[in-house]
Amino acid sequence: MSAPLPATGSALLLTGATVYTSWDAAPRRSAVLAVDGKIAFVGDEAEALKMASDANVLELKGAVIYPGFVDAHGHLEELGLSREILDLRGKSKEQILKLVQDAAAKSATGAWIRGWSWDQNLWPGKRFPTAVELTAAAPRNPVVLTRFDGHAVWVNDAVLRLARITPETADPDGGRILREESGRPTGVFVDTATDLIVKVTPQPSPAERRRLIAAGAKACAAAGLTGIGDASGYDRNGLELLRAMAREKALPIRIYATVGAETKELASILSGGPIADGRLTVRAVKLYADGALGSRGAALLADYSDDPGNRGLLVTPPGKMDDVALACARAGWQLWVHAIGDRGNRLALDSVEKAFAAARPRDPRFRIEHAQVVALDDIPRFARLGVIASIQPTHATSDMPWAEARVGPERIRGAYAWRRFLAAGVRLAGGSDFPVERESPLLGLYAAITRQNLEGQPPGGWYPDQKLTRREALRLFTEDAAYAEFAESRRGRIEAGFDADLTVLDRDIVSDTLSPPEIPGAKVVVTIVGGEVVFRAR
Repeated sequence: MSAPLPATGSALLLTGATVYTSWDAAPRRSAVLAVDGKIAFVGDEAEALKMASDANVLELKGAVIYPGFVDAHGHLEELGLSREILDLRGKSKEQILKLVQDAAAKSATGAWIRGWSWDQNLWPGKRFPTAVELTAAAPRNPVVLTRFDGHAVWVNDAVLRLARITPETADPDGGRILREESGRPTGVFVDTATDLIVKVTPQPSPAERRRLIAAGAKACAAAGLTGIGDASGYDRNGLELLRAMAREKALPIRIYATVGAETKELASILSGGPIADGRLTVRAVKLYADGALGSRGAALLADYSDDPGNRGLLVTPPGKMDDVALACARAGWQLWVHAIGDRGNRLALDSVEKAFAAARPRDPRFRIEHAQVVALDDIPRFARLGVIASIQPTHATSDMPWAEARVGPERIRGAYAWRRFLAAGVRLAGGSDFPVERESPLLGLYAAITRQNLEGQPPGGWYPDQKLTRREALRLFTEDAAYAEFAESRRGRIEAGFDADLTVLDRDIVSDTLSPPEIPGAKVVVTIVGGEVVFRAR
């Protein structure tokens, strides 16, 4: 019989639930006792009560407890912002223009109008929109609407004037200004060209940023997430804001944050060593190799199948990627490389291989974020180099209506190729890239298992040979996500000594008794981080 635990500290006892102690364990009816933020015991309820008779008891009859779900790749501040500006997700161009027109009617002349998540691939003809259309809807207000992947913006004439964009404005390295045949900018800016617009767009104050981060974190907790990998790439000011929030216990979830590779203070940040402050950890650098597939900015080894002559964009020159990879390897920091196209992925792997050969780091766990279209010959290189493929299952089901048109029937075999990665021995990690996709991990689990949209299309799944099992999908958001942030000895499982990070749902999403279409409908009952209830359904 276990001895009673000291009465000091906080103790939380969860009873009446079925428990998955890990992605590969059989479920069992157990009590879970957390003391001082750690798992103290998993087993018989009566024994747990003897160990901590003064524990707060949370009765969870009929619920299912999982290791805390972690989204390995999201954007916290942007998630908060997306809830305060126009929501364009899934809308037609006509619907978007009406939203802008209505917003302009309620706004003072000159007030900025922002929106997020338009996608021309959903519209008839799939053509990019124009400033002329947006100006007609809001002639007296600057309007900036961000594409759903964050890699393009659509603006009106007021913004073009403020940014002093003319036919003579050159495309920046790693970016593209879409133009009419005459050379006149159309109002759409891709990848680094968006910086021309950011320079004139009002930026949030530190207090506003704090509010946005807090709102994003709250939304994640409500979605059942106990932690996220924040791919925003913060500068020093952003890091200090996060540290202040962590010290003030204003972060309900754990944040594993990245520093932007373009940050002027990068060298001094690296030399200062990793940061661990309460629920905040910073030990990774975020770098962009290329753009996005939907806006044809992803860098490809051959022309786009639906746009001859275009091979996409390199956002960061290969020499710069080499330098950043080597600096991270030498400083003991992890590198995250955003790479979507097969050329972007190959160049990222090349930079990693050079850095490892020069610095010989111990257990670096460099990551490629998205790893979306990969040449088949390059997949084994991930395993050989120990590079983690950080994937977002819902990207596949969002992109499937047009992805093959972009790359053709041969290259699509290396796209969203999760089963091929596993077969090659590659470590994965699962995320959503919110707010590009919804922050709910249940949607990622469903997409990984079915490769279908929420309407169950296509029948049998899109390239169903690349599906994951339910257990593998659960691993993406638990043990794999923990490994991807060097936390597998503390999180990703429910066992004594591990952090008491738990996601509690109203149903068993792993059992075959629940049909896959029912998974997205599961409800989050409780989210617990470090033994603290940070969300509880009413």
